Amino acid sequence: MKNPIDLAAQAAAFADKYNMLPQGSTVLCALSGGADSMALLSVLEALAKPRSLTLHAAHFNHQLRGEESQRDEDFVVQWCQKRGIPLVVGRGDVAQEAQEQGKGVEETARAMRYGFLTATAQELGADKIATAHNADDNAETLLLHLARGTGLDGLTGIPPVRGILIRPLLATPRIDIAVYLAQEEIPHVEDSSNQDTVYARNRLRQEVMPVLRDLNPAFVSTLAANLVHLREDRDLLHAMAEKATKTAVVSEGRVSLSARTLAALPHPVAVRAVKQLLAKVDRFQISSVHLEQILSLAAGPSPSATLNLPDDLFVWREYDQLVLCPSSAMPLAFSLRLLTGPGTFALDNGWKIEITETICPDLPAQEEYEWDIAQNTVTFPLVLRSRQAGDQLRLPGRRTKTLKKWYIDEKIPRQNRQSLPVLADESGLLAAAGLGPNYPRLAQPGQPALHIRLTPKTKPEERT
Repeated sequence: MKNPIDLAAQAAAFADKYNMLPQGSTVLCALSGGADSMALLSVLEALAKPRSLTLHAAHFNHQLRGEESQRDEDFVVQWCQKRGIPLVVGRGDVAQEAQEQGKGVEETARAMRYGFLTATAQELGADKIATAHNADDNAETLLLHLARGTGLDGLTGIPPVRGILIRPLLATPRIDIAVYLAQEEIPHVEDSSNQDTVYARNRLRQEVMPVLRDLNPAFVSTLAANLVHLREDRDLLHAMAEKATKTAVVSEGRVSLSARTLAALPHPVAVRAVKQLLAKVDRFQISSVHLEQILSLAAGPSPSATLNLPDDLFVWREYDQLVLCPSSAMPLAFSLRLLTGPGTFALDNGWKIEITETICPDLPAQEEYEWDIAQNTVTFPLVLRSRQAGDQLRLPGRRTKTLKKWYIDEKIPRQNRQSLPVLADESGLLAAAGLGPNYPRLAQPGQPALHIRLTPKTKPEERT
């Protein structure tokens, strides 16, 4: 007779590598009633006393297999009652939910199951949710990713830990679990849908894995060891990207980083850096084609290049800055507003304008957002609006140029230009926010003037 399998010791050693089960944890075990989850529950029972664990179980009935689904629920209820383990049961009509959402049954089942587990853990105060993924599951996941196309992240398989989710059996081959259940005389139920090869994982398990085991009987264990090395490589690249993006600035729903910094990174690090930047503005899915387009924009010669990408994503250069944000976070054009006389007015985008009658001091105000305008040059009503083609401005001590040329010369980011208001009357511009007053309208000392102050709710980004 072979030596008995000490599955609890194996799982404990693996768990300790990733700090899965610290002393005093409250653990919620996901319990389907199948072989893997029954073995996991047994392991957690064995570890509960020496580690002072508080153990709960949770079962979700997907209602997909009629009487068989109810059989599974009844089985786990009876087993947990027999073992004195607190159990929470949840139910959901997965098929109906999938139809209503227009999603696949497998995807919906997973989402509903994990939603139930997360909610149950919160109710119980559990700091760990244990699932029974094993080494064979990990191998199958890697092969599925490989068949469908993936990068290094996909080649690292199932993570041992993700948030409060832990997988203590991830290094344990399925055959060891079967031997352990027989050895300990632990019953389990079989899910008939696991035999249905319409599902890609089942087909791979039944048709591909046997061939790989013929080539290498220790295929699963060998792959598990390789996954450790791949994970280490992935983690190193991630850390390098994290270091490179430490100088990224997040503001107003957008994130920016030096394009030069990004372009200088080795390609595998740069790709991860872009993904990390996108995560800062809640964009987590992007194709490799679009990643490459972003990197090309960062390395390219144009200081004002732009990219409109799917998933409401807009990317642009502001000279050396690469900026990424949802299109919905882009500055809005300043809508037209008529001002019929002096006063204080609340405007679009949180702006405020104050117009007061005064006598121009010895030093007329001629700043970017504050001006003394000669009253005898002004005809009310004034209009506050976004720039228009052909708008011209002569700043004090400078020659007349179009606003477009001023914005370029002063390096005001292209994406902010439409959100900067200009003040005009029937004769033309009085002033332009972010630039200054139109010199022919500027009041002279002692002259009746309109003192005008524009206050943005948030100052536009500084020029680079």
